[in-house]
Amino acid sequence: MDEVDAPEVDALTRALDVHSLRILVAIDQEGSISAAARSLGYTQPTITQHVQRLEARLGAALVARTARAATLTPVGDLLARHAPRIDASLTAAATELARVLGRRAGVVRFAAPVESVAHVIAPTIARLAAEIPGIEVSVHETADAEKALEMVHGGRADIAVTIDVTAANGRRTSARRNGTRTTFLFAEEIVVLTAAEVDAPGGRLDAGLLAALPWIRGRGTCSDVVAAMIGRADRADDLVVSRPDAAIALAAHGAGSAFVAESDLAGISLPASLRTLGIAPSFTRRMSATTLLEAASIPAVAAAVRTLAAHRPTRAEVEVLLDARRRSENHRSRFRTAHAPLPEEGHTMPFPSTARLAKAATVATAGALLLAACSSPAPETSTGPDTGAEIDHVTVALPGSLSSLYVGQEAGILNYYIASIAQEGLVSIDAQGRIQPGIAESWEQPDDVTYVYELRDDAVFQDGTPVTADDVVFSLEQARDETSSPGLAYYLTNVDTIEKTGDAEVTITLSEPDAAFAANMSTGGAAFITSKAFWEEHDGTVGTADALLLGTGPYQVTEFAPDSHVTFERVDTWWGELPKVKEITVNFVPDESTRLLAAQSGDVDVAFNVPLAQSQQWENLDTMRVDYVNDLSYVGLYFNTSIAPFDDPKVREAFAHAVDRDAYVEKLLRGHGEAATAIMTPESLGKVYDADAARDLLAEIPQWDFDLDAAKAALADSSVPDGFDVEILTPNTGPQLGTAAQALAQNLAEIGITLNVREVPIEEWLASLDASSDHGANLMWYFSTLGDPAEVPSYLLGAGNPAAYDNPEILDLLAQAGAEADPAARVDLLVQAESLQAEDAINIPLWWGQSATAFAKDLGMTDYSSFAFISSWPTQLYRTGQ
Repeated sequence: MDEVDAPEVDALTRALDVHSLRILVAIDQEGSISAAARSLGYTQPTITQHVQRLEARLGAALVARTARAATLTPVGDLLARHAPRIDASLTAAATELARVLGRRAGVVRFAAPVESVAHVIAPTIARLAAEIPGIEVSVHETADAEKALEMVHGGRADIAVTIDVTAANGRRTSARRNGTRTTFLFAEEIVVLTAAEVDAPGGRLDAGLLAALPWIRGRGTCSDVVAAMIGRADRADDLVVSRPDAAIALAAHGAGSAFVAESDLAGISLPASLRTLGIAPSFTRRMSATTLLEAASIPAVAAAVRTLAAHRPTRAEVEVLLDARRRSENHRSRFRTAHAPLPEEGHTMPFPSTARLAKAATVATAGALLLAACSSPAPETSTGPDTGAEIDHVTVALPGSLSSLYVGQEAGILNYYIASIAQEGLVSIDAQGRIQPGIAESWEQPDDVTYVYELRDDAVFQDGTPVTADDVVFSLEQARDETSSPGLAYYLTNVDTIEKTGDAEVTITLSEPDAAFAANMSTGGAAFITSKAFWEEHDGTVGTADALLLGTGPYQVTEFAPDSHVTFERVDTWWGELPKVKEITVNFVPDESTRLLAAQSGDVDVAFNVPLAQSQQWENLDTMRVDYVNDLSYVGLYFNTSIAPFDDPKVREAFAHAVDRDAYVEKLLRGHGEAATAIMTPESLGKVYDADAARDLLAEIPQWDFDLDAAKAALADSSVPDGFDVEILTPNTGPQLGTAAQALAQNLAEIGITLNVREVPIEEWLASLDASSDHGANLMWYFSTLGDPAEVPSYLLGAGNPAAYDNPEILDLLAQAGAEADPAARVDLLVQAESLQAEDAINIPLWWGQSATAFAKDLGMTDYSSFAFISSWPTQLYRTGQ
């Protein structure tokens, strides 16, 4: 800006006020001053006076008036276009000010069509009220999605929750409005309800086969959208309704075929004569939340968007749709991490006080970007010999917050670590990932689909009652029930029957061979054996503060305060050798700096998942050491092939050549990781190959080397030779992913691609992994508990994969690998599948990760490995001679 213009701009700035700007917006939307006055709750003279005063201050006409209408002049229109963003910015500032001044403040205004209210907004409001007491919420029902978006643009709503229906295999571009931010929430398939006798191979129906029959159409259904996409004209015998329940009822009585979303069928009992089928090709209903950019930073609005993204609708049990949904939900569960709980008056936890932690405030928190400049290796660590001494108490700092101890209800990786202290499976997993006895002292596999387990006669629950075959059958039946155990059911979808076949014998029969099943009978999979009597006594609400957990392990839960802590005491009922640790307290400490300060104060014996950004500071503590281990995690870049321009192989190739894996590992991870050459990790091949042989085999998969010249050439040959802008999301729980994305953005900028990196709450990032989301370039971050070689490739390449990638040859190879009993032949099939996808540049591996665990220097752990924490790991702790 020229210096001579500054006084004039300053005068114009002081002439503006947000109230007058709101009036201009209302006049523009309502079309007259009187209508604007009614919408704002003022009299017409008041509105007129405000406009006149603003016109006088600016020296320009803002409103052109006629006898019956009012329109904005070009100057008025300019101000009205800026008004919503100014309003949102002031609201954000006022909200932050209220928080700083100690005044609770929180207002969220939703705008949405009626279809969004019941399934999405209503449950979100309930969760918000529980998380943010005193929050004020309003809901404005609109005629359609466009009206909801107009309310957000006009500053009359904070969040628009909207729906659109698309063909799932159709090509899309990521459409974004200027000045707004759209967050994809979830997608669900459209299903057809019909009594017609038409072919539906595999549970899917070609909608065109119903074109000559009557349909039930109208608002609340998706029939009109499907009809338009297949070119069907309305028929005279079609029925038109305004609610999905009406369409479902009419279809149930044979009045015609209806197309509705999965969630519309939740809880509805349909007659056997009515078929519920998927559509081929599939159609998807997508739900999104849109805010103004400025409003997105308002804490209450940000919390509402995060809660919306975490919401998963209850869907119909349509078998053809279940497998992909279970696969997606299982992946999400690996990252389910509660946010830091709000402090409550009188809430206490057995942890150092704020005042005590303040004494250690000289410890600085290193950021991920700073870490990029630190590439020196960590110091070597060692532990002394086992003294044999008993340990009275161990305090563990958990980098998350648990609201349930039962893994079936809350299945994040940290939940596995905690539940395995008290509970056992039929088998256990040792430090090398091999299957060992658990509650079952032996087992056999008489054929490809049958597993027979013989229970040990000294297996006893912590209340002293013996473990029976009935308890095991009951526990596993609950684990495969999607209502009781949504976090475990996916692992048991291939189970046909679970039967008691002897006083101490349980037989499990699969629907088809599954080479990975045996390990799932551990606490690294789906087997958390509990007492049937205990479960029924508490009506299945186990893992709570009132019902705790009951298992067969060496430690019993004695206290659980959700989002605070859990305590365990050693018991003498366990069949194994008595462990040395008598008592364990696990404190939930999501904040990284708080965990570090507690360790410096001497209040931590074990800390899981030390962030690499702080690892040097943990290493420098006099009382702690940090041990690193490959953690079976995979980080990679992938592309959604249903979103342009990532349907172009040359665009994907350009990105692939811009990835500098070695720099990420050296600079970002400080060597605590490994440049990945495949989706499978070397450890997952451990049953067949040693570490070096596994790495050599995976390196034979086609690679895209870091080469910016090659990247530039690929882009020049693509459909977008002049480059383009694209956004990538990174989770706030993984700052190293954000830093890697920023480094990638710098490389892409050199070839003409602008990659905008945005960190979001993990709930929003998880939602963005859906193949129906708006993001073409994505980062994948997957943790495997059991290290089965097929687990991650099946998710990233199998049916319903996040890339919307359809390769029948790969699907066939994955199916063969699932049934292959020979481990070497199975790995060979998976390498073939990975090689095919690598040639298509769908998933670009970045690194295989390591996790860092901090231990008190006088605390040792035998067999510390990738699998250390998915069995009863406290039995491995001992006091060293240091």
